[in-house]
Amino acid sequence: MKSTIACLLILALVVPAFGRQRTPQDQLRKLSRGSSVTVTLKDKRILTGYLSEIAPDRFLLGASVPGDWSGEVLLQDVANIRENKPRLSIKEILLVPVWVVWWLGYLLWYG
Repeated sequence: MKSTIACLLILALVVPAFGRQRTPQDQLRKLSRGSSVTVTLKDKRILTGYLSEIAPDRFLLGASVPGDWSGEVLLQDVANIRENKPRLSIKEILLVPVWVVWWLGYLLWYG
């Protein structure tokens, strides 16, 4: 009975920490200059680009494609900041089995 109560008390302390929304400031602290990001503003506009400069209350967003929007973004206007992770292309995915077969053949022939 005591262990059940202890577990419930621990869960009561841990669950709110996982459910807490991260603020844009918290999200920005995890990123570094040059990171490719997607920024969702509070007015539902979406901006993409690279972080040029980071200040406590704002950051500069550089254009990822020539002709795209770039400029200063205030953190008070930001709803969410997400880092863009590089994805594998179809060519890279299709080459993986070729490399595996080549290495296996190499190991069997010379190993």
